[in-house]
Amino acid sequence: ISLSVLPREFVAIVGGSGAGKTTLLNALVGIRPGDGEVDLNGHNFYEEYEHYRAQLGYVPQNDILHTSLTVEKALEFTARLRLPSSVNNEERNRRITNVLETVSMDSDVIRGTRISNLSGGQRKRVSIAAELLADPKLIYLDEATSGLDPGLEKKLMHTLRGMADEGRTVMLITHATGNIVQTDHVAFISQGKL
Repeated sequence: ISLSVLPREFVAIVGGSGAGKTTLLNALVGIRPGDGEVDLNGHNFYEEYEHYRAQLGYVPQNDILHTSLTVEKALEFTARLRLPSSVNNEERNRRITNVLETVSMDSDVIRGTRISNLSGGQRKRVSIAAELLADPKLIYLDEATSGLDPGLEKKLMHTLRGMADEGRTVMLITHATGNIVQTDHVAFISQGKL
């Protein structure tokens, strides 16, 4: 597959089950490098992976947040793990507030809710917020809209559109095409081909 994505673009990768979408995403993220080449700003991504790793955000299909924690505690622990040790508590709390605002979930009620008690769409948005804490320039999402009702899917697509408009490059693997108009480009994948 030969594909170019520019900064600040929101690109959807669409295709049926087994088409190769997740394989492509895994190669782009560096989880399972492909046989080809991935260039990032003219540099070989695989050769300079350690340099670029901090600029990437990746939200997998399955939520990876600890479900017994509240939203605030989960984001606090994630911030402690992902941010440099020089970031103080005040800055960490500011970032948590900012990412919760970005995903439209900054309320005292949500902050105090256990992740296990959130809806599927809310959990997905908290997962996105966790990735945004490190302020990635590229964010990859694998089936972030799957299982969401049409209203939540629309809201999430608008959130992703806003993230691209703020300066991030967003790549979304999806089956849902109801709100695909929010993207800049759509890449259709079938049998491993673009």
